[in-house]
Order: sequence, then structure tokens, then C-alpha cells
Amino acid sequence: MTTGLLGLAREGLLLALALAAPLLIAALVAGAFTAIIGAVTQVRDPALGLAPRVAAVAVAVVAAAPFIANQMVAFAARALALVAEVGRGTGT
Repeated sequence: MTTGLLGLAREGLLLALALAAPLLIAALVAGAFTAIIGAVTQVRDPALGLAPRVAAVAVAVVAAAPFIANQMVAFAARALALVAEVGRGTGT
């Protein structure tokens, strides 16, 4: 495996973390908020925490969609260029 492919794999893993971060943060914030509300009101219904988290993640997907799309397109372009280089035998 070439160093270029190893770098691409590393970049892909870091990109996956960066693209998942806004969604995970939205779920974390919504979960913490519903936990505080549940503790204050002493409501122990599991559905109380699920609906706000799903809504928060949906809003985060809509808000982060342009960023996610741009990052994925740029990564795909770099990956395809590297694949072409490796196919020609010029990849490092």
C-alpha cells in the first residue's frame, strides 16, 4: 500500500469524525436538555428524551448538509485523483 493511500485512509477517517460531529453534538445537547427537564419535572418516560434528540439531529442534518456535501465532494475528488495516479503507477 502506498503512502498516498495510507494518507487517504487517514484523511477519510478524520473526515468521518468531522462530518459526524455536528450530529453527535446536537444529539448530546438535546439529550442533556431533556435530562434536565426530566429531572426537574420527575418524568421518567423514555419517549420524552427520544423525540427531541431525533428532532435535533434532523435540524443538524439540514443545517450541516452544505458543509457535509462540500467536504465529501472534495474528498472524493482527491481519492479519485489518487486512484488514477496509483493505476498509472505514479502514486507514492
